Amino acid sequence: MKHFIYLVFLVVYIPSAFSQQADIPGTFKTKIQEYRTQTGKQILLLDKDVSKLRIPSSIESIEGLPEALVKDTDYSFFEFQGSYIIIYPSYLKTRFQASESETSAEKKKRLYPVQGIIKDNEFQSNIAGALFSIPQLELAASTDEKGKFELQVPEGTYLAYFSSMGKTSERRIIKVYGELSLSVELFESINELDLVTVSDRAIDANVMSTLPGAARMPMEDLKLLPPLLGEVDLVKGMLLLPGVTTVGEGASGFNVRGGGVDQNLILMDGSPVFNPSHMFGFFGIFNPDAVKDAQLFKGDVPAEFGGRLSSVFTISTRSGDKEEWNYAGGIGFLSSRLGLNGPIGERTQVFASGRAAYPNWILKRIPNIQLNNSKTNFQDANLRIDHRINDRNTLALSLYSSSDYFKFGTDTAYTWRSNLASLKWSNSWGENLGNEMILAYSGYDYSVVGEKFPSEFEMNSTITYFSIQQGLEWEGKKWEGIKAGYQINRYELGLGSLLPKNSDSAIKPVNLPREQGLEGAVFVEVPLKFSENLQGQAGLRYSRFVALGPGEVLVYESQIPQKTDRIVEILPFEEGEVIQSYGGLEPRLAMRYSISEEFSLKASLNRNLQYLHLLTNNFASAPVDLWKLSDRYIRPQEAWQYAIGLYRNFKMNTIETSLEMYYKDMPQIVEYRDGARLFLNPNLETDLIMGEGYAYGSELLIRKNGGRINGWVAYTFSRSLRRVNSAEDIQINRGEYFPANWDQPHDLTFVGSYKPVRRVSFNATFNYRTGRPITLPSGIYDIGGNLVIDYQERNQARIPDYHRLDLAMTYYFYQKKNSKYKSQLTLSVYNVYGRRNAFSWFFQPNPDSGIPKSYRLAVIGTIIPSITYNFSIQ
Repeated sequence: MKHFIYLVFLVVYIPSAFSQQADIPGTFKTKIQEYRTQTGKQILLLDKDVSKLRIPSSIESIEGLPEALVKDTDYSFFEFQGSYIIIYPSYLKTRFQASESETSAEKKKRLYPVQGIIKDNEFQSNIAGALFSIPQLELAASTDEKGKFELQVPEGTYLAYFSSMGKTSERRIIKVYGELSLSVELFESINELDLVTVSDRAIDANVMSTLPGAARMPMEDLKLLPPLLGEVDLVKGMLLLPGVTTVGEGASGFNVRGGGVDQNLILMDGSPVFNPSHMFGFFGIFNPDAVKDAQLFKGDVPAEFGGRLSSVFTISTRSGDKEEWNYAGGIGFLSSRLGLNGPIGERTQVFASGRAAYPNWILKRIPNIQLNNSKTNFQDANLRIDHRINDRNTLALSLYSSSDYFKFGTDTAYTWRSNLASLKWSNSWGENLGNEMILAYSGYDYSVVGEKFPSEFEMNSTITYFSIQQGLEWEGKKWEGIKAGYQINRYELGLGSLLPKNSDSAIKPVNLPREQGLEGAVFVEVPLKFSENLQGQAGLRYSRFVALGPGEVLVYESQIPQKTDRIVEILPFEEGEVIQSYGGLEPRLAMRYSISEEFSLKASLNRNLQYLHLLTNNFASAPVDLWKLSDRYIRPQEAWQYAIGLYRNFKMNTIETSLEMYYKDMPQIVEYRDGARLFLNPNLETDLIMGEGYAYGSELLIRKNGGRINGWVAYTFSRSLRRVNSAEDIQINRGEYFPANWDQPHDLTFVGSYKPVRRVSFNATFNYRTGRPITLPSGIYDIGGNLVIDYQERNQARIPDYHRLDLAMTYYFYQKKNSKYKSQLTLSVYNVYGRRNAFSWFFQPNPDSGIPKSYRLAVIGTIIPSITYNFSIQ
């Protein structure tokens, strides 16, 4: 294997190294990089102009490089915002000056506003930090976070440039004889950057944005990470950011700032996702080819979102190309995917992709009888249709469907399915008021089939969600950014049914009643601007939840814990009748004070209510866990979060650093009694109890952007503690605080990428974190010949610490200048040094002595190499 990788390295690296040197002289590259390092300024020019410049072998001072490059040539340069040096042909300015001198005697030229928006053609998203420039006037402007720019330009005809990192620059002749509005789409540049820029977003976005704790994972960065089993995973990419953890390999979901996996709202085009993983967490449900953008809010949550305590994770899917059909896919050992997108009319575009996994051929080759008889697979598909009704109205239909199957040995088979749909209508009411309405659906169900005689059974559970939401945003120059709207959600949950699979089965049927509920909310969000340095946003959300009939509520003896032998009355409720209601205000506030252009202080506070709960008394969630609505006994979960952060950039924003600290008070959370029975329990309120908790921590991030070597280091210290002290006979740990199942104080992550030449990149990730808490036996007693195991207090021990190293190499195959076919090959090694990280620590009685023996289970305890070939036709 190592000889094969070495051979691939030679084949890949050596030709690409020579091809790079043939494109742009090495001396020029060295000078440009040295100038940027020492001055913090980026030199921008077209690649075709490099050969026409004067490339000095040596100069007295690097600050004089721009003058040296254009000396005795037909080129000039000008400086923009102290960060860019734009080199352009001198005749452009000469032509303008001549025109200006001819007309200056007649009249003074008037200034007109030129405004516009710059978009990404591939993803149809607005590009922040793109550049609009008119070299002959030595004028330029960069786009804001919404991809918009505005510039005052003298009347006349000019050649304008539009550029952004990784995009082919656009040149247009513009005629300015009145107010002018432009819309420009930039295409991806694969061969050489036509115009070199620094970033595809505002270079100081982390410092100047008003939201602390907001994290974005660009898809370009995600696709460079070492994949597990050949597939990159959006959720696993987010786990590399500070404050986001998981309890181990093979676990579904993630934990944010001390919260449970159910405390994260995951939205795909506005539809909630109830299980974000395939194959028990080894694959994510988000096909990377279908994702346009993903953002995680773990500090201050915008007022338009609610229903969860810890975070909001929003995923937007891609739109189809407006001009031509494109195709993309990937082929791996365990999974493959294929997608296409393009126009089906002047106003309609479609994007479709599918993915399937086929790991059974690997299982058949593992020397283990149980695994040889096991089977697993998954399939998923995305479809998006965008239609422009007119210049003010657009529709977007997004559909997603997936199914998983897993059978361990010959006994039990698990199946789970997710179906999502959303229809978004975007329009403008007048010139300044934007409107967006979304109809959303989410369905999730699972089944467990047992085939062991004589207890053949089938167990099922379902979730059905419908939603209507509308948001308005004011886009006028005064009070720009004000948002307001509403949301109505309807839930229907099947708490489970157990049916015998055949007439010979010994299983007795159980069918629990369904739950129904309505959740409504209204919100308003206002930008705050006290000065250029002090800005922020304030939001207020009011939510209300009602649990609806039909159903029955058991009434227990008052002032004592609920037990089935203490039922005094049964209250029936008809269809649609209100059983219980809850609600409250959820204020949000975020502020930013800019100490300088590269240094800011941010703070936030927010309150969140959660009416939907995931019930699991295991250390990690599973696809067959149970979801439950709040009712008369299970109150909403509640959390107040306070956060403060320092954000400092260095070397002209090429190095980002941040230190965030938070405290989360949770006066109401759901906990479980020791030995709780959660599945097929008609009296769940007897095993569920309301507790309280708190979490706190600090998150450090150091990130380098740009250059051949980039990446980040993230360290998180966090604690998450809980307490149950509601009544004497249901106390946990004598009413004292105990660590939550996901409490892992230390988490260190390193992500690095090295690109020695244009067509080769090497990538590495390393993660270390404290082992999660567990409860261990403390003694064994022989009572009347029976061995009785006594356990210590809850979560007072820990499994061994976790650490893992992954490596990957990606080779981008040579592409001819006019070719539409792009491809790359990724070689990755997961768990490089074969660490057997413990996923669980459990105990089973010895068959001979009956004394429990401890076992540690490692889900992935070996090295896993993979190879994936990705391609696209555009």
